[in-house]
Amino acid sequence: MRAVVFRDPQRPVEVADVDLDDPRPGEVRVRIAAAGVCHSDLHVRRGEWRVAAPLVMGHEGSGTCSPSAQE
Repeated sequence: MRAVVFRDPQRPVEVADVDLDDPRPGEVRVRIAAAGVCHSDLHVRRGEWRVAAPLVMGHEGSGTCSPSAQE
């Protein structure tokens, strides 16, 4: 999956390929169609809020569940 990755407020964010674990019991896989970078993400990017890095930005997502998740 491609994602916007934040590493440090002194470096530009980067679009990178990331690997995700398979869903565990009680979780579903969602095909993300779009994700927004919200004001919270901007605070992190500007260095106003300290967070553990690296982190994937854009936690406000929109998508659809995979067919197996709908069972």
